[in-house]
Amino acid sequence: MRKFWKYRILVFLFLPLAGLMEISAQNPAYHFEGDDVVFIFDIRDYQYALQEGKSEYLDFSDLDIYDVAISGSFNDWSDRGWRMKKKNKYVFELRKHVSDFSDVLDWDFKYIINGKHIINQALSFKDHLFDNDFIKEVFGIEETLIKIHKDGAVRFFLDGHPQAQNVILTGSFNNWNEKDLLMEKVSGGWELRCDLPPGRYEYKFIIDGQWTHDLNNPDKKRNEYATFNSILDITIPITFELGGFESAKEVILAGSFNDWDEHKTTMQHSDGKWQVAVPLSGGKHYYKFIVDGRWYVDPANPVWEKDNRGNVNSVLFVR
Repeated sequence: MRKFWKYRILVFLFLPLAGLMEISAQNPAYHFEGDDVVFIFDIRDYQYALQEGKSEYLDFSDLDIYDVAISGSFNDWSDRGWRMKKKNKYVFELRKHVSDFSDVLDWDFKYIINGKHIINQALSFKDHLFDNDFIKEVFGIEETLIKIHKDGAVRFFLDGHPQAQNVILTGSFNNWNEKDLLMEKVSGGWELRCDLPPGRYEYKFIIDGQWTHDLNNPDKKRNEYATFNSILDITIPITFELGGFESAKEVILAGSFNDWDEHKTTMQHSDGKWQVAVPLSGGKHYYKFIVDGRWYVDPANPVWEKDNRGNVNSVLFVR
């Protein structure tokens, strides 16, 4: 079989393959039901909205909400968005098939209320300036993925610069905020420890106001300013399992994540099933099992799609 799709690696998670179960914390804004992505907008979950082009906060109790749409990277930030269906007094819902999304699930989206009020997804964290449950999420402010922790699993380190007054870490994980992530001066340089969900992130350091990429990190990409952003990949393995086929001599896992290689990823038989752990990217992946030369979709995964050649492939979402 020839390779059908190529996708860029972004995130690694462990994910059972019985359907689209997820081990990550469920985002209340959307969930998976079979091969559908279900978006939910609950008026009660949102305290404030920011009217486009204005600066005052609007209490939702002052709004007669009759129309809700979703606009995001998955629909090219359409100014009309995908319209949601009103389910009851408070809840709007939108169902989209997995095939409506590209290989990389970029869940950055906003709600368009009554065609003019624009807000982002509700946040679960508190702004450090407030002592209550004030929701920080308004148009133009993105969710901060990074969680600062002295024993965090992720370590950002800037070598040298002993004379610097302050060093800021900024990146795609905090919407390139230029103030929040102050690094600590340590022996030999500057450090910040944190926790980040699996993903592919871009970042830079701001040294006394001057931006620079991480010179000790060879993984980088050119940005729109003709400079570089450093790249950080946070990964974790996913285990694929195939039950049955007790008498098979060889089972291979092939998919978009390994260029549909028919020999590379050999599965091992143990406890009545074939299994292998592989590093997968975040987003949408296609795969099949090759059992003694014959190709099979995953019988435990009801989600599948046809490619542009008419071949049926199992689909796995990782986020």
